[in-house]
Amino acid sequence: MAWKPDLRQLGLPRSLPALVLATGLMASVAAGLQVERMARAKDQERFNQAVAEAHVTVSSRLQTYLAALRAGAALFAANGGEVNRGEFRAFAERLDLPQVYPGIQGLGFSARLPAVSGPETEALLQGLGVPEVRVRPAERRPEAHAIVFLEPMDRRNATAIGFDMYSNPIRRAAMARARDLGVSAMSGKVELVQEIDRDKQAGFLIYHPVYRGGGVPRTVDERRAALRGFVYAPFRADDLLEGILGAREASRVRLAIYDDAVAPENLLHGPKPGRATLMSSRFSTVRPLEIAGRRWMIDYRSTHALEAGSSRGLALVTFLGGLLATVLVAAATSRQVTARLQAESEVEARRAAEEARELLVAELNHRVKNTLATVQSIASQSLREGRSAAEARETFEARLIALSHAHDLLTRENWRGAELSEIVREETLPYAERVAAEGPQVRLPPGTALALAMALHELATNAAKYGALSTPEGRVSIVWKLPSGRLDLTWRESGGPPVTAPAARGFGTRMITQGLSRQLRGTVDLAFKPGGVVCCIEIPLAAEAAPLAAE
Repeated sequence: MAWKPDLRQLGLPRSLPALVLATGLMASVAAGLQVERMARAKDQERFNQAVAEAHVTVSSRLQTYLAALRAGAALFAANGGEVNRGEFRAFAERLDLPQVYPGIQGLGFSARLPAVSGPETEALLQGLGVPEVRVRPAERRPEAHAIVFLEPMDRRNATAIGFDMYSNPIRRAAMARARDLGVSAMSGKVELVQEIDRDKQAGFLIYHPVYRGGGVPRTVDERRAALRGFVYAPFRADDLLEGILGAREASRVRLAIYDDAVAPENLLHGPKPGRATLMSSRFSTVRPLEIAGRRWMIDYRSTHALEAGSSRGLALVTFLGGLLATVLVAAATSRQVTARLQAESEVEARRAAEEARELLVAELNHRVKNTLATVQSIASQSLREGRSAAEARETFEARLIALSHAHDLLTRENWRGAELSEIVREETLPYAERVAAEGPQVRLPPGTALALAMALHELATNAAKYGALSTPEGRVSIVWKLPSGRLDLTWRESGGPPVTAPAARGFGTRMITQGLSRQLRGTVDLAFKPGGVVCCIEIPLAAEAAPLAAE
C-alpha cells in the first residue's frame, strides 16, 4: 500500500481555508483594480470628447460674430463709406442680434473724428445723423474716435454713445492692430462702459476697420490715412459664454477663460480661483484658442454630471462579488476541512468515505476557481469592448446568465456531464420557434459542456442583435454529427439581413474562434456569408474544456 502522509501533522487542512480566502481576496482586489483602471480610461476619453465639443462650439460661435462684423464693414463699403444711423439700425435689426447672435452686447460703429470737438467734427456727426453726440473724454488728443452707432439701443448701450475707445490703451492697441492689418482684432480684458450696475462682468471687444473707398488699402500708411472708423462688437464675457454654451456648460465640463495667460487677474469667465467648483474635479486640461489675433487660455474641468455617467461603481461591484464568492468558498472549504479532520479520527472503516470527501473538496475548489476566472474574464472583456456602462452591464449579466444555465444543467447531473441537446435547448430557448436543432444524443464532459454553452450563447446573442434572429423571417439551423470520435456541430443562419464581416472582433467572437480551439483542442470556422453566418465547430469528444481565458 502506498504511503499517505497525515495531513493533520502537516497543518495543511487547517490552513487551507485561509489560503483559499487569501487567494480569492487577492483575485478580487486585482479584478476590482483592473475594472477601476478601465473605467478611468473610459472617463478620460469621455472628458476629452466633451472638451473637444465645447472648444469647437466656442471657436465656431466667435467666428460667426466675426462674420457679422465683416458684414457690417461690407455695408459701409457698399454705400461708399457713408451710412447714417437709420440705415445702420435697419441693418442691425435684420441681423436679429439677440436670436441669431446670443451673448453679443451689441453691434456698433466708432467713427474717426478730426478732433474731440469743433466745426469739422460737428459736420461729420451731422452727416452721420447723430448731431447730439458729445465725445468723451473731452480732453484734446492727437487722434479721436467716438461711438456713434450701437444697436440695440438699450439702457446699457445708450451709456456708451460718444465714448472715445481710442483713449483707452487696451482698446487702442486692438484698434491700431485692426487698422494696420486690415482685419478683425480682439482686445484684451476690459470693463465695458456699459457696466452701469453693481453686477459687473469682465468684457472684451472685437474691431473691424472701415476705410474710405470700401476696399483695404495696400500699405500701412495708406490704411492709416484712409481709416473711416470701426465696426465693432462689445461682449460681456459671462453673458457671451452663457449664450454660446447654455446648459451644456453645466453638463459634463465647466470652463474658465483667461486672456493670454492663466492668472487670476486675466480671468474673463468662470468661477473665481480657489473655489471648490474648480479644485475638486477629477479631470482637467488647459487649451489655447486663437481668435482675431488674440489668444485665450481655456481651463476645462470635469463636473459631477460626467462623474454620474462613470462606470467606476462596477469596480466596487466586482470586488464585492469576488469577496462574497471567496467568503462562501472559504466557508465551504472550512466546513469540509472540519469534517475531514473529524473523520480522520474515526475507525479505518470510515477511511473510504473520508477519501471521497477529500475528492469533493478538491473538486469544489477547482470548480469555484474556474468559475471565478470565467466571471473575471467576462467582466473584463465586457467593459473593454467600448460600450457604455449600461450596455456593458447588460452584456455582463447576459453572459453570466448563460453561464448559470450551463451550471444548472451540470448540477442536475452532479457534474458528470450534460446532454448536448439540453445545452442547445437552454441557450436558444427565447428563440425556440425559429431554431431547428437536429443530431444524435451525446453526453459532454463538464468542461466541454460549459465552453460550448458559452459559445452557443454568443452566437445566439449576435444573431438576435445583428443576424437572422433580428428579423421575424430569420431562422437558425443547428446540426451535429459524431464521426469517428469527434463532435461536428454546424450553426447556420438564414432569412436575416445581409451579413458583412465586422472590422474588429469582440470578446464573443474571439471566445468562439480562439477559446474553443485552445480549451478543447478543436477547430472553429466562423464565416460571415452574405446570406447568413455559418459557424462549423469540430471538437474531440475526449477533450475536457478549460476555464475561459482572458484574451
